[in-house]
Amino acid sequence: MKKLMFLVGIMLLLATGCQNGRSADDDAANDLRGDRQTRNLVSNHDINDQHMVEDDVTNQNPNFLDLTGTGSGSEAGANNQGNDIAKAKQVIADTHEFVTDSVWINGDRMWVKVYKKGMLSSGDKRDAEARLHKKLMRALPRYNIEVNVQEDRR
Repeated sequence: MKKLMFLVGIMLLLATGCQNGRSADDDAANDLRGDRQTRNLVSNHDINDQHMVEDDVTNQNPNFLDLTGTGSGSEAGANNQGNDIAKAKQVIADTHEFVTDSVWINGDRMWVKVYKKGMLSSGDKRDAEARLHKKLMRALPRYNIEVNVQEDRR
């Protein structure tokens, strides 16, 4: 039995050491860096079609984010978030009730922290958060918005 297991182990070692019939020509055919004259058939898209998907998505549904100017390596996506943050701050300023502390966006979530003058009971704090949340959701419906109202005792 030990001899049989030893022979099976040696056979497996010999079988895994083979090249499986591959030759140097097969490796040369897949060399993408060495041949710049022919088209790269391994890639899934042409270089000129890089932004085609983003243009199609923008034109299909008006509820999607504006993706014009965004793409690989572009900084326009950060500008869209900056516009949304500015819009949220404007909505907060228009209430004349709250002072903005911070507005953060991460993906589809927006965190808003504001201050309200005076002392707040827990019920007043909940009511103020609900009022501001409703106004922000009307202005920026694409985000899941978390509102935190703090007392400003100054």
